[in-house]
Amino acid sequence: MATILELARHADVPPDSVIRVVSGEPVNSQVMARVQEAIEALGHPPYPYHAMEAKPVEASVELVRRQLLESFAQTTAELESRLPEGVGSVVYEALRVEVRPVAEHVSQIEGLIEHLVRRLERLDAGVDAERRERLEDIALLTELITSGWRTVNTRLGRVELILQRLEASNSNGARDPRHLHLNP
Repeated sequence: MATILELARHADVPPDSVIRVVSGEPVNSQVMARVQEAIEALGHPPYPYHAMEAKPVEASVELVRRQLLESFAQTTAELESRLPEGVGSVVYEALRVEVRPVAEHVSQIEGLIEHLVRRLERLDAGVDAERRERLEDIALLTELITSGWRTVNTRLGRVELILQRLEASNSNGARDPRHLHLNP
């Protein structure tokens, strides 16, 4: 029996193509032929893919974990047999030297992003408060304008009343007064 990864490596196709073939999904005819040849050479995987979906999640995770560990062990053995002894320490040191600055930069970026998020939250709160204040200002201005027009309307009503009295007194033959006294 072979794993999905072993079949994919042998057939020189991606693992998802092997999974499609095993689960009966449609794939390219060339891919299908290569995967079938790999299955004939190495053996069928220990499970059909669609049956794996029905298993509990824990069993699936454990199965995938075992397959990955087997794959890592096999790849490690292949690398150890191919690489000279000193290359491993050189690669390790090179990775350590290159990865540390990247990790520091990622850490700094995370800190800057957190700082940016906090500032945006404060800015959002400030904008909301300012918006409420502006709405209150608009409500106050509207009320002032409305009350001002009510006062003008009241005064115009009084002036019209006085004019009506004057017109009525003129039509009765009274003489024009020189001074008008407006009573509030």
